[in-house]
Amino acid sequence: MEELLSYSFRKHTALTAGELDSILSQCKKTAYKKGHFIVREGDVSRNGIFILKGLVRSYFIDINGHEHIIQLGMEGWWVGDLESFTNQIPGKLYVEVIEDSIVLLLPYEHLQHIYATIPAVERYFRILFQNAFAAFHKRMLENLSMDAEHRYIAFRDSHAEMDQRIPQKHIASYLGMSAEFLSKIKKRLMLKSKRKF
Repeated sequence: MEELLSYSFRKHTALTAGELDSILSQCKKTAYKKGHFIVREGDVSRNGIFILKGLVRSYFIDINGHEHIIQLGMEGWWVGDLESFTNQIPGKLYVEVIEDSIVLLLPYEHLQHIYATIPAVERYFRILFQNAFAAFHKRMLENLSMDAEHRYIAFRDSHAEMDQRIPQKHIASYLGMSAEFLSKIKKRLMLKSKRKF
């Protein structure tokens, strides 16, 4: 499973086998059951979280008690409360396992050591942060310019596997709508699809 992380690094930067081994030696493999909170609101996010197997979501709860999903993650993805991890301050997000999962935890202090000893890792994370920012920007534009149906279609087209695996209520929250409304959208799209044949 650790090969997933090695593949992720190799996809974005050139590292030797020894450097990859050194990075992996700084990580702790941990298994979590569905429903476990890796991080809670108010915690300082001490670890980068890389998913080897399973599904994870990060979300916050607004003043009215409503959940808003910020990130959904699956195998090969980094997840977490980026502001809390980067600045080592109490976070605003919950990071919850939504399917039995195995993750690699990379402690903040170990990452700083890796930055100092393996400069290519800084390039790797710079590329990841750029890609994440671009994806976040795209999502914000979609939220502002698309109706609910087209937001769902864009999600389904970009993340077909997630659409099949993640509970509908979580996808709805991620897209900024109720689960009931998403259910109506999916039924309408199914009917449209049947009419074509």
